[in-house]
Amino acid sequence: MKRSLFCLCALLPFTAGLPVLALEWKTQQLTLKAAPLQKSAETSFEFTNSSAKAVTILGIDTSCDCTEATPSALTFAPGASGRITARFTLGDRQGVYDRTITVTTDEAKEPVSLHVQLAVPELASLTPRSLEWKLNGAAESRFIEIRVADGLELTLSSVQPTSDFFTSRLETIAPGHHYRLHLTPRHTREAANAAFRIYAKAGTGQDIVLSAYGNVR
Repeated sequence: MKRSLFCLCALLPFTAGLPVLALEWKTQQLTLKAAPLQKSAETSFEFTNSSAKAVTILGIDTSCDCTEATPSALTFAPGASGRITARFTLGDRQGVYDRTITVTTDEAKEPVSLHVQLAVPELASLTPRSLEWKLNGAAESRFIEIRVADGLELTLSSVQPTSDFFTSRLETIAPGHHYRLHLTPRHTREAANAAFRIYAKAGTGQDIVLSAYGNVR
């Protein structure tokens, strides 16, 4: 869990028996979509101190080491606006991720939770991602279709298996866009499995690794 700088949330005096937020948030939930090959992303949660006294941020925690969150200041006078900026390290992640930022102030009994849904597009689709052979079945060759995402070009160069139980062959259908990974078990007399690391290079020169799987069971 990332222990970032400070934290945000605030409850004010009670109105009609209900707590009122000292910091009024424009939103506490955001959706962020990254571009292919993007290595980092950033967004902000904006708020206003609607109370009659200054509010100080005491701390901010994040739900993942890949997330950093910082406030635009530590103390906010009555009527002042501010923001929490969240930065995400994407690395080689692909898929949809939910991240939480927990903010605490000197006025709140409970922290406020800010939520970000982060969508990182796949660089290529593998169909299917995993191939399976039945025990004592035919040890026939099968293949995985690899289609590069629209707007991208990936040059697939080699395949590295985690086991020599399978042979592999990479076929180029349309350079930069469409490939096939052919896998064949040496036999099916015993259960076996392997992962296949497919090494590729983007048009930007960035190295990419895709993963596929084979099983006999």
